Amino acid sequence: MKRNILATLWFILICPLGLLAEPPWQQHGKLQVSKNGHTIQHNDGTPFLWIGDTAWGLFQQLTREEVDHYLDNRQKLGFTVIQSVVFWYPHGGGMKSGPHNAANAYGHRPFSGDEDSPNTAEPLLVKGGSPDSPNDYWDHVDYVIGAIKKRNMYLALLPCWGRAYITLQFGGAHEEFTEKEAKTYGAFLGKRFQQEPHILWVLGGDAKAQTKDYDKRHIFRAMAEGIAQGVTGQQPAWHQAHSVWNQVFMTYHPDGDPSVNSSNWFHEDAWLTANGVEVWKQVDQVYPTMLSEYQLNKPIKPSLFLEGSYEVGCYGHKCGWVTPVRVRRQIYHTFFAGGAGHTYGAGPIWAMRGTGGDYNCGYTWKQALDFPGAVQFAVVAKAFLQEHQWSEWIPDQRILDGAAGKGDSLKTAVTYASGHMALVYFSNSSQTKIKNTLNKAAVAHWFDPRNGQEEQAGRFKQNEVRDMVPPEKWEDAILVLRVSD
Repeated sequence: MKRNILATLWFILICPLGLLAEPPWQQHGKLQVSKNGHTIQHNDGTPFLWIGDTAWGLFQQLTREEVDHYLDNRQKLGFTVIQSVVFWYPHGGGMKSGPHNAANAYGHRPFSGDEDSPNTAEPLLVKGGSPDSPNDYWDHVDYVIGAIKKRNMYLALLPCWGRAYITLQFGGAHEEFTEKEAKTYGAFLGKRFQQEPHILWVLGGDAKAQTKDYDKRHIFRAMAEGIAQGVTGQQPAWHQAHSVWNQVFMTYHPDGDPSVNSSNWFHEDAWLTANGVEVWKQVDQVYPTMLSEYQLNKPIKPSLFLEGSYEVGCYGHKCGWVTPVRVRRQIYHTFFAGGAGHTYGAGPIWAMRGTGGDYNCGYTWKQALDFPGAVQFAVVAKAFLQEHQWSEWIPDQRILDGAAGKGDSLKTAVTYASGHMALVYFSNSSQTKIKNTLNKAAVAHWFDPRNGQEEQAGRFKQNEVRDMVPPEKWEDAILVLRVSD
């Protein structure tokens, strides 16, 4: 495994962007739900690993040159998904929020109307421009979408920041979408980008679709119907089983309350391909939240971790409270709970503006591209997940015969239906008892999530129980037990 990690790092450093493989959507086909319902795969059966990066301000904040700088870095590291908002409500970075019809880096607004009052039924389109020479907002959107596509990455695209424009959870928000306007806007986006095979649609936008005070589910459902209509030319209803829904991949980005996620409002809806989860600052809730989504069975759907605590963010603590080990705990708790994918975030990157506030902590977004958590996710964790067939993991705590811990220090385990291997994630360096449940003798080794290094951990007899503690000075670790020959 160590050789694989080092080879990946070598490739990142020296391989030019021109040496790219065939796009995954051409090589393996469209994305769909796997047969077991818990993961995502291409239509040729190849598993798809969602390794996402959060770039909320990408479309609205950056020039074409800056877009390329950001995407070159993320593509080289190994991210497979870029998560962003086409109609964002500018915020973060220690700067003033808004306006509601904010211009992009070229001074172009997305909709007709004035700076703070968009007419969302009328995207502002000006003839004569192009992605390389934009004269309206949507020309630049075309550029960003094309730039992601040519780097063989997927785009998890939010039509709007729902928290500001639909659910009014944001201070000073405007309700910009009626049901009719949401469907019209969805149809506009779907038709404009119907030929883009790398777009994965994400409704919501840090938004609770329903509370005791309001119910906005009909607006999000109308937007989903509009997107499907624009992409396919057909008009399925949100609750109607229809082949069209297999042609558009859709999920939902909720707000930071881990007790309510997309499954609370839309789990049985026909348009929802996969559930979306956000825990925001509650890093201790990643595993229980993702596990509860995994256990839903009417129907079974994949669950995606779409937002958590941002690297370097403080959340009421000192800057840098979200250390790399807290980033890694969120990653491995996602997948050890049966998650289909994980989206990472760096505090200074998501807004792509300013250096102040609780997340930027004095860094620019360009400086944050080099944060260690990104490498430990898109290089180290990605390689481990792929080598250990993450799509076959089954959450299974039986191997933990001692204290499992709790919160973000929880130890978690997975097994395989084949019974050939078991994995235990130690979120810290504390000791616990491990039982070999593989029904055969097993050989064990440690994996360091910081850098991919390995150390041998001895042999386990069948049903043997042993005290295990990670190697000295390791912050966290994965214990791998494999049936011996």
